[in-house]
Amino acid sequence: MSRWRRLSRNRRASYLAMAVFVLATTGWAASSGLVPAWDEVFANQNLQAEDVFPTAQEEPADLAEPLPGKPEEVFIQRTSAFGDKGNVLVTVRLTADQIAARREEGAPDFITVGDLNHQVILRDDGVGGDAVAGDAVFTGVGTVDEADLSERATADSDTFNSTSTKESPVFDGRAVVGTETPVPFDFAAFQAGRNVRLDPAVAFIEPETPTSSSGTTPTTDAVSVATSRGLTPTTEAAFVPGTNVFQERVLIIRHVGVVTDPARTFNPCNNGGNPHGVWTFKHIMTEMANPAASGIDPALFAESWLNHWLANQLINNDNVGLRNQINTIISQWKTESGGVKLDLTRSPLRLLAILPRVDQRRTTGGGSPYAGAANGKFLDAGELRFVFGFVLKPGWTAGSLIGPVQIPGQAAGCRALPFSVIVELKVPKCECKGVRDWARRWVDLRNHTPGTVPYNSRLQSLTQEIVRANANPARPNGSNLGQLRTNEVALAAPWELREFQLTQFPFTLLRETTVADTPQDVWNNTILLRDWILGFAGQPIPLFFQGNNFLGGNSIVPDPPGVPTHHWNAPGLNLADPVQNNKRFIVSLNACNGCHRGETGTHFVHIDPSINIPGSTGGLPVAISGFMTGISWNDPAHGSPTREFDDLARREKDIKQVAKMACFRFHPVNVAHVQATLRSTGSLPADLFFGLSTLPFEQRVPVGVDDFRRNRITSVH
Repeated sequence: MSRWRRLSRNRRASYLAMAVFVLATTGWAASSGLVPAWDEVFANQNLQAEDVFPTAQEEPADLAEPLPGKPEEVFIQRTSAFGDKGNVLVTVRLTADQIAARREEGAPDFITVGDLNHQVILRDDGVGGDAVAGDAVFTGVGTVDEADLSERATADSDTFNSTSTKESPVFDGRAVVGTETPVPFDFAAFQAGRNVRLDPAVAFIEPETPTSSSGTTPTTDAVSVATSRGLTPTTEAAFVPGTNVFQERVLIIRHVGVVTDPARTFNPCNNGGNPHGVWTFKHIMTEMANPAASGIDPALFAESWLNHWLANQLINNDNVGLRNQINTIISQWKTESGGVKLDLTRSPLRLLAILPRVDQRRTTGGGSPYAGAANGKFLDAGELRFVFGFVLKPGWTAGSLIGPVQIPGQAAGCRALPFSVIVELKVPKCECKGVRDWARRWVDLRNHTPGTVPYNSRLQSLTQEIVRANANPARPNGSNLGQLRTNEVALAAPWELREFQLTQFPFTLLRETTVADTPQDVWNNTILLRDWILGFAGQPIPLFFQGNNFLGGNSIVPDPPGVPTHHWNAPGLNLADPVQNNKRFIVSLNACNGCHRGETGTHFVHIDPSINIPGSTGGLPVAISGFMTGISWNDPAHGSPTREFDDLARREKDIKQVAKMACFRFHPVNVAHVQATLRSTGSLPADLFFGLSTLPFEQRVPVGVDDFRRNRITSVH
């Protein structure tokens, strides 16, 4: 039976949706002069060409069988049975649900990591190191430097022994679902030849308190954020609401010694600081435009971006209305600049926060924020994000702009606007050790004090590596930009989120695009959305679904302030059924206006550009949401369950685990031999490496095996 025929109805529908997406994308690309690289198109959608356009005759050679999700267990064991092809057996045991799904789909007796040019196979046929055929335990042959494992085991033990409380929070996606006592990796048992469980590294959350223990500036807890917006958390959070030193120094860097660093930032309230500093909006836009290579004037690059609000737009057949109040900002900025074009050294944007998002790392099997498993074969190390906020500078008039707030401690008339700009840059590191080292450099910031020379210089080194022009020649403008998002109600009600990308290679302006993972508003509470929820929850929202334009051109929240009820729902769902309600929750949380509103009790901004924390200096550090710091929130569609969120704690656990990750290498298989054997016998060959010369260790496929069982998130937020 062909692979196409034995796929489940849902999976076939998903592939057809992706096929339509690819065809639509190709048509757009041809009309704009851009022809996409197919490998990048499929990688970004976590598909192979044969998955989108399957044919019966290609079935026996199909090696696209990624790890179907977070496995139940992963084990490693020393071996000498495979000579120089590997020194360790890696064993993956699937969950009962994964086994059932694979049986329904008629999936083969192997799973794959990588692509056809660098293919790794884990088998369940009782051959080639696999112990028992058909037991849903898959085995592959890898290579690991035992010193790497010893280092991992030592780090686990040191962390475990130095912590008095042995409980670590367990997350299912973004929600806290319990606690666990992690077990350090048993290196002695591994050396003795036993089959040893390999989980993500031991990591604990430092004590979280409403007041920063760094002894500098106060933070914001869930209760104060909720109260300030007229909201009330439903119950006491499972963890103390607030942040800790690690989170403030590593994960959400908003310390005044950083965001007002006079050598690296610019203060639009008094035109102070360094207008060319490496953390200024001017610098980031200039590097993104890359004028030396592209010939694009950064000032025109920025103005072209702002002009998107001046006209109605049709994005994926979704009407995005103009918000011409942007002229109030553009015209006064241009006047201050001399009247001809924008002077970026006079930018009305101030830095609010810098965030590493290692948790957003992608893998070839479809790691976050895409559907699929986190298989340790990395495409990147996640994202680096800068958050800026618009201000009305002294002497500027508000016109019809909504919600300007005087910034305390700044010149009279310098007002913060509820208008955020989030620059989200991909981190182009795909080697396991590169991803691990990137995480380690961020974790090291915990040992230094924000605002000091050692801290700020280290942070500058990290950010400049990703921000600088030509940091990624393979992407448009040589920029690492993944997307630029805006989140505002300053221009008009209601709150609106938009997304912009660099869409054409080699050089391009910022173009407004669809917003990730958010259906068009017209599909809320419809049968079409119900079909998506029941069939594809957790997968990226496609451009088209069941013949309809599905992905939204923008994301809005119609709720009035203080009433965080907006969420996604559909008729015909049994919300009393935990499975169906959880599917609804996943789709709603993944949508911009679900995550930023009803699902998390948020005032549509997780990092608030315009609320002033009592006792803060110059309105800084900025307030952050209860979703970030710890909050309990009732399900908005059914009233239950009550979900616990503490996203900074989730990110803390994740980045600490990545920083201790062990890195394996797998010898790629002889794909031609495997395909030929599958065609002739329907089974894998006994020797996957038949006829191959042995590759040096450094040329083999790098995989973070202990990342197989990471807590994977599917949302882009």
